[in-house]
Amino acid sequence: MEKRKFHRIRLTARCALTHNGITYHGHTENMSLNGALISFSDGIIVPKGEECVVLVFLDDEEAPLRLVVEVVYSFYTMLGTKIVQVDEETQARLVAVVERVTDEPEKLKEEIERMKESIARYLAPA
Repeated sequence: MEKRKFHRIRLTARCALTHNGITYHGHTENMSLNGALISFSDGIIVPKGEECVVLVFLDDEEAPLRLVVEVVYSFYTMLGTKIVQVDEETQARLVAVVERVTDEPEKLKEEIERMKESIARYLAPA
């Protein structure tokens, strides 16, 4: 069984996914610092590997989270996505949401440290 690198939080939030100029409205089932599982009331056909823009509308925030994602799982009314592009402000807001909702704060702290170490290794001179 595959072990996830990022733990997920249960978060139901309205969202809009745009692919090839068509916008689909749905809601998140869960999220992580790396992606989201999104469900739709009607069928949606977005092939695995395709990039989309997702806006996640959080109840307590005025501006939505804007994520560029890659579809990693697609099944009629559900899409599993991986975040491939996010700006710094949105990343900080996503971390804050996950910190607020998680029931595993220590695991999240370790996850964030691993991310920081990975970035530091990537940016280190050769």
